[in-house]
Amino acid sequence: MIKRVIFDIDDTLIPWKKEYDQEIRKALHDLKILYTDKDLDKISKAFVEYENVYYIFNKNKMSEYINEYTKNNYPKELVYNIIKRWESCVPDKLDKETYMTLDYLKSKYQIVILSDWYAESQRVRLEKANILQYFVNIYSAEKTKRKPFKEAFIQAIGENKPEECVMIGDDFERDIKGALNAGIKAIYYNPKNKINKIENNNYSEIKKLEELIKIL
Repeated sequence: MIKRVIFDIDDTLIPWKKEYDQEIRKALHDLKILYTDKDLDKISKAFVEYENVYYIFNKNKMSEYINEYTKNNYPKELVYNIIKRWESCVPDKLDKETYMTLDYLKSKYQIVILSDWYAESQRVRLEKANILQYFVNIYSAEKTKRKPFKEAFIQAIGENKPEECVMIGDDFERDIKGALNAGIKAIYYNPKNKINKIENNNYSEIKKLEELIKIL
């Protein structure tokens, strides 16, 4: 019997916004740092590559890596500023179906977040989207390895057994395969009909979040 529902955030609950790179630009302006479009592109790519090199999130380590990757000497305040600015990259309002689905799930299960980002930043984003109240906890990649590593999922199940939990996310490799490898059932949120195959029958697929009302 399912007791806990574990949600990914970006592109599952909250759409990924195109303004992320613009916020890097604004952060550079804030600190009066001169830059080119090439510099901006390198900084953006450095954030992505950091996740492939370091599986635990640390702002100071992230700042060091970005300087190494870009071959520059940015102050660590730049990373802090960018992360803070990204907290505002949230739509003013989510689809009413999202709130309806979360209302339903909260009435039956514990709902938690498992994110590959900083917990406080994600808490702010959930609050801005007016859905923070649905979740009893936010688990991040600051103390354990990020998804798809098993450690990420073990912390998210809390005191429950793996088979008493289900993971919902849009990233097949990180959210779905990671959960299955940890012994957790999974529901693949796939509105864009991406093709993924795996020999495991412990996951299902949905195109809309409201489909969860029929599944769970």
